[in-house]
Amino acid sequence: MNDANGAALDDIEAAFARLAPAVKERMAHNARKFHPELRGAGFSVLRAVLLCALRRPGEDLTVSDLVAGCHMDKSVVSRQLKDLKQWGLIQLERSQHDARVYLVSPTKFALDRFKEIKRSTRSEYWNIFAAWDPRDVSELASLLLRFSEQVEERFRD
Repeated sequence: MNDANGAALDDIEAAFARLAPAVKERMAHNARKFHPELRGAGFSVLRAVLLCALRRPGEDLTVSDLVAGCHMDKSVVSRQLKDLKQWGLIQLERSQHDARVYLVSPTKFALDRFKEIKRSTRSEYWNIFAAWDPRDVSELASLLLRFSEQVEERFRD
C-alpha cells in the first residue's frame, strides 16, 4: 500500500469518526419520537420491524429473523420486544402454522410515526445534498452499503 492509499483510508476513518456522533444523536432523537424511554438497542429492533413491514408487506417476520438480522443476542431482542409491545409499538402473535414461532409486526401508530420521521429526515438530508449531483448521492449510498455489508460480514464471524 502506498502513502496515497494510506491517506485515503485515514480520511475515511476520520470522516466516520466525525459522522458517528451525529448519526448516534439522530438515532436517539428519532427513538424519543416513538417513546421517551426507547434507547439504541430497542430502536434498532423497532427499525428492523418497521423496515420489514414497509419493504416486504405481507411477509412474516419472526423473532428468529430479528435476532439474525439485528446481530443481537436472543435475550436482548426478547427484552426489547417486551418493551416495544408494552409501549404499543409492535404486536407479537403466535404463528398459525407453528405455535413455537412468534410473529412480529408494527402497530399502525408505529408505522405512521416512522413514515413521518422518514419524511422529515429525508427532507433534512436532501437539504444537505442540495448542491450535489443526484448521481453522486446514489453512488455514495451504493458505496456505503457495500462497505457496511463487508464490515458486517468481516466482524460477524
